[in-house]
Amino acid sequence: MKKLLIGVVLLIAAAVVYKEMGRGGAPVLRQISGEMINPYPPGSSLHAQQQEFVDRFNADPALRERFAGTFSSKGLYAEVKFALGRGAQSLDGPSLVKVTRAMAAMIPRLPQKSCAKLIRPRDDFDRELGNDMQSALERLPPVHHRNLWDFYLRALKAEVGNAPIIPVDTVKRDRALQHLGEKFPGPFGQRIAGVLQNPVAASDEDACWAINAFTHNSTQLDPESAEAMSRLIWAGGE
Repeated sequence: MKKLLIGVVLLIAAAVVYKEMGRGGAPVLRQISGEMINPYPPGSSLHAQQQEFVDRFNADPALRERFAGTFSSKGLYAEVKFALGRGAQSLDGPSLVKVTRAMAAMIPRLPQKSCAKLIRPRDDFDRELGNDMQSALERLPPVHHRNLWDFYLRALKAEVGNAPIIPVDTVKRDRALQHLGEKFPGPFGQRIAGVLQNPVAASDEDACWAINAFTHNSTQLDPESAEAMSRLIWAGGE
């Protein structure tokens, strides 16, 4: 279960970043200055929120220098998983829980077919999934969108600034995993076990239910366990 959660949330976040920050490999950074470009036109539903992220990115010379040679969405995508994991090792617990809640809010807004893909081996640049992610994100309450991009920006800053790493508390981590497992007694646990054993063979309905249940319930634990679970699924680890 631990490895599933780690992989799934990172895949979701990476897909969102890829889709939003440059569609189909379009440039998202100016080659000369290294400044970020807002992919949303003025007047679109997410332009203002995205511009806040863009302005904060462009105001940081270290970030511009670090990503000055990364000009496309595919190039940025290659940085996403590392940056998110590095950020989760250093950022505060409430921020981690907020971004997990953003993911938990977005998953139910996906069509079942795309939702099921999140738990299976897949093409990271699945255009259909990217479009569905975009639609789901645009229907999120603005607070979730802001929390997602605030976390990503702070994760990039943690990577570039080599922020201190918070030691893993194995006692809290194991307790969080235990508490999460308690959310799935009897037939619910059997249903999830079936998906985990063979996610490719699982029905779309079962696969989608599993990733939705995992992510949502991770945010519904007691505050200490929710933080430990969020740190685990974003930062990875054993």
